[in-house]
Amino acid sequence: MDSRLLLVFVCVWGVAKPHHSTDNLLATIRATQSSLLDFRGDASNAVDRNTNTNYEIGSCSSTKVEMSPWWSVDMFYHYRVFVVKITANRDGSGIRGAEILIGDSAAVDGKGNQLCARDVNVPSGESASVFCKPRGVHGRFMTIIIPGKTAALALCEVEAFGAHEPH
Repeated sequence: MDSRLLLVFVCVWGVAKPHHSTDNLLATIRATQSSLLDFRGDASNAVDRNTNTNYEIGSCSSTKVEMSPWWSVDMFYHYRVFVVKITANRDGSGIRGAEILIGDSAAVDGKGNQLCARDVNVPSGESASVFCKPRGVHGRFMTIIIPGKTAALALCEVEAFGAHEPH
C-alpha cells in the first residue's frame, strides 16, 4: 500500500427539531403573557402537556386581573392552524369572550394578526376545541386575548393542530 494515500471518512451527526404536522404544534414551546399572577402561573405551564386544571399545583398559567389580558406563543415555524384546544382553570370563572389570533407579526404581542376565532368561551375546569374557519389560519405566532375587558386569563393547557406550511 502506498503511504501517500490517506482515506478519510467523515461522519456528520446532528439533531434537528422536526416540524410537527399531526401532533400538538405547541408542545414544549416557550410562551409569554401580559402579566404574572404569582410564581405558579408561568405562561409555559399552558404548553407543558399537563391538562390538570388545578392552578394551585402549578399546572396552569395565569395573568393578573387587568385590561385585555393576553397569552402568546412563537411556534418557530409557519403552520396553517385548523384547531385550537383550550383547557381552562377549574378555580375561576373560565374563559369568556376571548379571541385567538394567528399570524406572522410578533409586534404588539400579535394583536394585529388574523382572527382565528372570536367570542371563545370555555367553562371553568373544562376544555373546548375551536376551529379556525373557514380553512385554517396561517402564521408563526398565536395569541389568546380577552379584548376590552378587565379580567384574568388562566389557561391550563393550549394545544394547536394543523400542518407545516412554509412561508
